[in-house]
Amino acid sequence: MEFDRLEQAWRSEANTPDARAQAYLMEQMMQMLKARRRGETLLFAIPVAAMTLFTAIAARSFLTGRSDLAHEWGALAMLAVCWAVLAAVFFAALLVRRPRGDGSPVRQTLEAMLAANRRARINYRIFWMSLPVFILPTLIGVFQLNEVGKATDRNVWQMLLLFGVALAASLGWNALRFFKVLKPEQRRLEGLLKEYRE
Repeated sequence: MEFDRLEQAWRSEANTPDARAQAYLMEQMMQMLKARRRGETLLFAIPVAAMTLFTAIAARSFLTGRSDLAHEWGALAMLAVCWAVLAAVFFAALLVRRPRGDGSPVRQTLEAMLAANRRARINYRIFWMSLPVFILPTLIGVFQLNEVGKATDRNVWQMLLLFGVALAASLGWNALRFFKVLKPEQRRLEGLLKEYRE
């Protein structure tokens, strides 16, 4: 069920559904919440899997002597920053205030949806806080590859262009999602909860 349809039904004058209709609406809302949680879990699991692979490749490279820690430490700094951000997202999800679990099922579901929205907004803030910290090790790592002869000047410019485009796309996506999806959804959910409490 789309959130807009739920809000229209909530605010309609015919908002006196019988028990069967309430059960159906609750089921639809719970399915939407489960789908959102599955999506959040998948969006967290993909970077964790990728970072595990990258970490294993880097560890193998340093352990076999193909990379010199004294001259190529930027790669490890970049990995450390990425792992720190993933840990921050994980712990923020654990620490965000969960719904109390008391009250009607509709109220519990709205509070759960608001908690999911809050987690997404916290992840947005973590993204912005980690951005300046991530850029520096990336630049150091790229230029260290050039210094040790593993990347030509042309490769460096190509990497910087690729990272710049990826960063711009990520910035745009996160800003658009925050201002066009998360903030309006937060206001609507808070409004519905306020109306429900009254």
